[in-house]
Amino acid sequence: MAVKETPVRAIERALDILDCFEPGRLELTLTDIANSIDLAMSTTSRIVATLEKRKYLSRNLDTQRYSLGPRISQIGALGLSNMELRKVALPFMRDLNALYNEGVSLYVIREDDRICIERVESTLPLRRVINVGDRHPLTRGAAGRVLLAYLPAERRSQLLAKDPFTTEDSLDELRHGGYTVSLGEREEGVTSIAAPIQDARCEVIAALSMSGPSVRFEGPGFSDKIAKLKKTAELISKALGR
Repeated sequence: MAVKETPVRAIERALDILDCFEPGRLELTLTDIANSIDLAMSTTSRIVATLEKRKYLSRNLDTQRYSLGPRISQIGALGLSNMELRKVALPFMRDLNALYNEGVSLYVIREDDRICIERVESTLPLRRVINVGDRHPLTRGAAGRVLLAYLPAERRSQLLAKDPFTTEDSLDELRHGGYTVSLGEREEGVTSIAAPIQDARCEVIAALSMSGPSVRFEGPGFSDKIAKLKKTAELISKALGR
């Protein structure tokens, strides 16, 4: 009796198929792929068809050979873009962290959320811990609102319809001022400041955020923190070629 394939096993086999392609083996037939991973032709055909449909593989109709599809290039470009962004931003993030000893985060958009791709943590006992890979809504929190503000109007409207936590007037004020502040929006007692980072095309690609316990953000020094965060975001943007 055949063993039912689990979703995890199916994913592993799909990845095995993609791993078949390497320098010197850029075009493969279905038989080549099946033999390479020791998989039945029927199963190979089914998985390959799905990968082709999702543009992870492309098929030459004349030769019936497969090659890596455009989706692979798109994902690779995104990965390289994030690596370059992190590499450029990290020294500036460390400088900002050293100045105030507050947590500094770098966020980008992933689908309808924001994801932290870099973080410099505070060393103080009372601090807000954020991990690289953490995801949060675009509609809440300072960094989310920065990324939301620069999306096309139609997409902003769709997200605000699902969670009308902020308003278009607030987003317009953010764009005018170049920063925003969150006072305990996601976590009580936590304040965060965020500003946009632009690339060489002057498009907002990330949000720089500094956050910590509200008690340390209160008082006359708060405006200095805002000014320094905005300046740091500008320096990162210039380093990216803006």
